[in-house]
Formats: sequence, C-alpha cells, structure tokens
Amino acid sequence: MAEIRINCVTKKFGEVKAVDNFCATVGDGEFVSILGPSGCGKTTMLRMVAGFEKPTAGEIYIGDRLVSSPDKGIYVPPEKRSIGMVFQSYAVWPHMTVFENVGYPLKIKGLAKSEIAVRTNKALDLVHLGGLAQRLPSQLSGGQQQRVALARALVAEPDLLLLDEPLSNLDAKLRESMRFEIKELQKKLGVTVLYVTHDQAEAMAMSDRIVVMNAGVIHQIGDPVQVYETPANKVIADFIGLVNFLDAEAGEGGVKIPALGRTVHAPAGLGGKAVAAVRPENIALAAPGAGLTGTVIHKSYLGDTVDWRIELGGEQIRVIAPASAFQEYSAGDSIGLSVDKVMIFPA
Repeated sequence: MAEIRINCVTKKFGEVKAVDNFCATVGDGEFVSILGPSGCGKTTMLRMVAGFEKPTAGEIYIGDRLVSSPDKGIYVPPEKRSIGMVFQSYAVWPHMTVFENVGYPLKIKGLAKSEIAVRTNKALDLVHLGGLAQRLPSQLSGGQQQRVALARALVAEPDLLLLDEPLSNLDAKLRESMRFEIKELQKKLGVTVLYVTHDQAEAMAMSDRIVVMNAGVIHQIGDPVQVYETPANKVIADFIGLVNFLDAEAGEGGVKIPALGRTVHAPAGLGGKAVAAVRPENIALAAPGAGLTGTVIHKSYLGDTVDWRIELGGEQIRVIAPASAFQEYSAGDSIGLSVDKVMIFPA
C-alpha cells in the first residue's frame, strides 16, 4: 500500500485560490476523509493527488515517490500513479457488461485473458457481484453500479484508493449500507483511502481521521471524536453536527452566558464578545422548575427521538431528546432543562 504526503499544496484558477497551503499526511492503510461544504476545494485536492489537476505550488508524494512538484518540474500522469478512483457519477460504460467494465483496466495494461478473468472475478466477488458479471449497467440498481465502479478501481490492486463523493447519488438507506461495505472492504484489503465528502455522517462513520476544509483552507485534522467533541473553531462546530449558538460575553470572571444564567471558564486568550455553543443532545429535559425553565415552541416526532424547539432566556434553542417525553409537553408549556456541556468560541 502507500502513504500520501501533501506538502503545502496550493491550486489557483486564475486569481482564485481553490486550495490554499494544504498540508496533510495519510498513513499507509489509513482511511482519511476530506470533509467540507460544496466549493471548499476538497475535490480539487483529490484530483491533484490523482493527477487530473496540477498544483500551482507544493509537492505530493505517493509512497516514497514524488508525483507532483511544479518547482522541480515533476508531474506523473494518473495512469502511472498506481491509484484506483471512484467517481460520484459511477462512470460505468453502458455498452459493456459488468465483467467488461471491471476488467477494462487490466485489458488496457495488456494482461492475458486468463489473468484478466481471474482478477476480474475476484474483484466482483469482493463487492458481492459475482452472479451479475454478464449484466449491463442499465440492468443494475444504483448501489450495484457503485459496486461495479468500486470493483473496477480495485481490480488492478492499486496502492491508493481515491473516492469522490461516491454515495451522493444513492438514497439514504442505501448510502448507509454502502458506507459500511466500503469500510469493511478497506479493512479487509488494507488499502490506503482518501475519501471526499460533504456528508458529515459518512465521514464520521468511515474515517480514521477527518480533514475539515472551508474556503480552500484546512481548519482541523483529527479523528471523528476530536472534530465533533472539540472543534477547533465556530465554523467547524457549526458544520459538524447540530449546534445551538448563544450570545456570551467574556470578562475577568469568565464567560457569561445570559440564556443559561451561568458563567463558565474562558479559553486562554479570549476577550470581548464570545459565543457559546451547545449540542442539542447535551441538553436534557426535566420537570418544570428543575434547573433552567424554557417554553416549548414546537416539537417533531422522529421515532426514537423528539426534536424540540424551545425558547430559553430570549433565545430559541434546539433539543434532541428520547421520545418518551413526547406526549408530556405541548407548544406553550413550560419545560425544565439542564445543560451538560458548553463550548466557547470568539464571536
């Protein structure tokens, strides 16, 4: 397999910096996701690793091999980087059977038909498509077509697997199923994976580490627990999961949060205006008069949980709580609340 080292890579389109000073390492056999909103530069970065785009500055290594360096005049084309890539659009050829689609990279390499057959059937078995080898893509579901694309990326036994939002065209239930299949397959093969997505749940469920990007810049690199529980800034707290932002004021005695009626310890270097952040699941419901008291504005039944909108201290907050209390409170009722964890950021 292979390690990826991305050393201070920048990509400009004209005067626009799509990627700005991107520095990260993906360990051998590691699953790393680049997560961020649309237009943040994550796909551009992936395409530079693949070789479909050339960096404006910086260097990219795959294993010990330097594959991109504008300063040194080095550029290795995609077909010589030992990578497999899965695109958002699947990119399967409609006139070829499943077998022909998956075996095509080996045919291009000039392998013998017998070798192509063995390796293609092995790749199809890996993605549970062994019985569909002679079907055309039009005879497959979206999930099956995505498996074809995945098998085709793996059939040449690449050092590195690159995936560009591969599940975004699938329905929610199939997306969830496929994310676990991809992760299990990665574990089984031990292949290094760089995965691009705007879907937080995908990144959290699949990744060993997550690179969070916004506006072309890395904001944080960490494992899923780190980026969710201790986001580096307000931007990440807002993008990863759900969060309530409450007005706050930093002073000598700490950070005062009027809506919560409490003062908390101020992070080092914080002064003046601040904002408090509270995850909806870190707020518990209680009987009126116990702890804080709010007023129910709206509630939505979600099956195992209830999504509450509650007015508290002049601000509206969101609470995700077990469904057991759904029948107890209605719009306009007073409700008790207790807050478990508060994060503080500069305003």
